[in-house]
Amino acid sequence: MKIGIIGCSINGAYLAWKLSERNEVTVFEKNKAIGEKPCSGLISERIWKFIPKNEDIVENTIEEALIYFPKKKLKLKLNPKMLVINRKLLDQTVTKFAEKNGAKILLDNEVKKVYFVRKTKPQLIADKIYEFDYLLGCDGFNSIVRKALTLKKPKYKLGIYAYKKKKDESKLVKVFPSKNGFAWIIPRGSRVEYGILDNVNIARERFDKFCRLRKFKPKQIYSHVIPEGLVKLEAERVALCGDALGLTKPTSGGGVIWGLTACNILLKNFPNLKKYNNDIRKFFGPKFFFSRLGNRFARFFGQKFPRILPKEMYFDSDIY
Repeated sequence: MKIGIIGCSINGAYLAWKLSERNEVTVFEKNKAIGEKPCSGLISERIWKFIPKNEDIVENTIEEALIYFPKKKLKLKLNPKMLVINRKLLDQTVTKFAEKNGAKILLDNEVKKVYFVRKTKPQLIADKIYEFDYLLGCDGFNSIVRKALTLKKPKYKLGIYAYKKKKDESKLVKVFPSKNGFAWIIPRGSRVEYGILDNVNIARERFDKFCRLRKFKPKQIYSHVIPEGLVKLEAERVALCGDALGLTKPTSGGGVIWGLTACNILLKNFPNLKKYNNDIRKFFGPKFFFSRLGNRFARFFGQKFPRILPKEMYFDSDIY
């Protein structure tokens, strides 16, 4: 079968790697190089369940997170531990697996138009016209596949971050909750990351203030739109995955493990993409509900009734 994948970040590369074992796979990537997507790359050790273990892409290991509420500090002991991953190297590594299996990776080849004509195969226009038996959209928040299906965008926030050259191999992430988001400080070994996730209209202002309070003047700033909320899709020859599907955790905005889990659900059901879409809602629907509920609970009691919260607790970031 001929399969088209739009987007060669971690989800697109992973699906290309696995599907190219028995199918003809073509991946379209608008950037000139793999790994251009901004991302903090704080990912749990479960990443090794999806790809071969590779310490060369790990910059640091995080064992705890310290959350700073106004009148209380809550320590989360992370189980499993979190890895500070070089996201560019991660994407490049998985892309190489796909290429070894025979997948065609077309760089600097932006998809300009996607067509879904009833009772015909999906078609798209990039450097030329292509037709596929199945089309997978792994092309992020502004997915052209989702737009072609006339589906609504999921809700979203803006993530902004910058790096400070400073050696820091500590195993603790610092988190500073706000009303609708949070700021963070991540030690990355040879550098420290300062970032914030918040509503689009106030994210930059809060990021600048966060940096000023820590006497940090970033030379280069990165930003990325973070979606949140599953896009409902029912189609037989088309599927979305990752950010295009709105698949990120409400607690942290992270989406690599959730995205790869969705990829495995797709692979299990392929080529029955309609069943994949149904299984995605059944699997992640409860996770979104309890994640949002827990997020609100922690923020409310952390701000209003901090004594109710424990000083320390274990936390699995991949569950919620």
